[in-house]
Amino acid sequence: MDLMSKTIRKNRRLVEVATELHQSGQIPPDTYVLDLDMIRSNSEKLQSETKRVGLKSYICSKEFGRNPLVIKTIMNTGMSEALGYDIEEIKVLHRYGIPIGHVGHFGQIPNFDLPWVMQEVKPEFMTVYSIDKARAISKIAGKIGVVQKVLVKVIEDERLERLATASGFNEDDAISFARQLKEIENLKVAGVTSYPATDFSLISKTHSLSASFKAMMRVVSRMEKELDLEVEQVNACGRNCVANLELTASNGATVVEPGHAFIGTLPNHLFEDDSPELPAVVYVTEISHMFSGYAIAFGDSFMATAVIGSLKNDIKYEYLYAFLGDNPTDLVKNGPALALPQNLWQSDLGWSMYANILPKKEHKAKVGDTVVFGYRPQIYRVPRGRTAVVSGIQKGSPKLLGIFDRAGIMFEQGTENPVGYDQEAVLKIMESLPYH
Repeated sequence: MDLMSKTIRKNRRLVEVATELHQSGQIPPDTYVLDLDMIRSNSEKLQSETKRVGLKSYICSKEFGRNPLVIKTIMNTGMSEALGYDIEEIKVLHRYGIPIGHVGHFGQIPNFDLPWVMQEVKPEFMTVYSIDKARAISKIAGKIGVVQKVLVKVIEDERLERLATASGFNEDDAISFARQLKEIENLKVAGVTSYPATDFSLISKTHSLSASFKAMMRVVSRMEKELDLEVEQVNACGRNCVANLELTASNGATVVEPGHAFIGTLPNHLFEDDSPELPAVVYVTEISHMFSGYAIAFGDSFMATAVIGSLKNDIKYEYLYAFLGDNPTDLVKNGPALALPQNLWQSDLGWSMYANILPKKEHKAKVGDTVVFGYRPQIYRVPRGRTAVVSGIQKGSPKLLGIFDRAGIMFEQGTENPVGYDQEAVLKIMESLPYH
């Protein structure tokens, strides 16, 4: 999903600063540049709307590489807890002392890690997919003397979920599962969750409740009436943004988990020119060589997600836009060149060593030129996934705060050696962020 044209219109300075940082040797190619000012602005809008409509937000950080500086900036707008997407993310967030309110929704906690998660991380809510996992949680909860709150994931179409998150229960099965959970000691069935909460129509440019959300609300009603359960949390995660928070809240949601909205990369952001959230990330790389008429750029972590609206991956796209040049002014002035989406070598879905660009004939590409893309990322999934966090872009005084890997580990300057295990350098930066 290409967002480059909107990024140029709405946050041109990010593109220019990213180019300057690469050309000056401050950031390497194959790096995502994160605009901390714009993330702060997007977060303020999200927090204001969630507060207005009576929702609570858990921060979803996988999209921007679980970066601690970004998470801290978001927390300074009033969001106090994060979502633990999987065990890797839980460990990263806990390392930086970031409270985690919900785990297990997308990545179940391995039994190996359950004791540590429950004793050290202490998430308030855990989503469970099976009775076996629930019993494992119960056993540990009994040993440490707690009652663990659990959520049931509700889905509408099992066939679609098998190809997506491969988890959850349809309406009747969710009630049956909740009934079984209710009988397990040391657990409290505290609510439900589903994904995604909303759909976005490419035709009408409007948001609507998803079929899974509607099924989830039917389960809520039945839990209260048939099982005499107090539903404490209705977690409506997926595609959360300012434009649809009131829709979910007014239909029964209590919690959301925004992620892409912080960096302005949701599907609706492509089609809504006046969306409150604006693009806050670009992918920066460098031309390696020429081959067969293409400019070949480094692209280990080049991965544009082709997900639009409610169509999941059904839309096949043929081109992205890339801006390239050796200085910020010419790079933008030359306009976009066509680029191919990531190449997948035969059946190896993780192979994406290069990005292929079709330079304009009137603007000859050169080895070493900066290349800037703007698209919907999932930085936690890419092989290298470096992130460069920059503050002051919107104030005219950009400052590179650090370069991190896709799991939020900060590198020593000029190397890819991680800073000390205690992360003192990162914590000092977090404490000094001018976003209070």
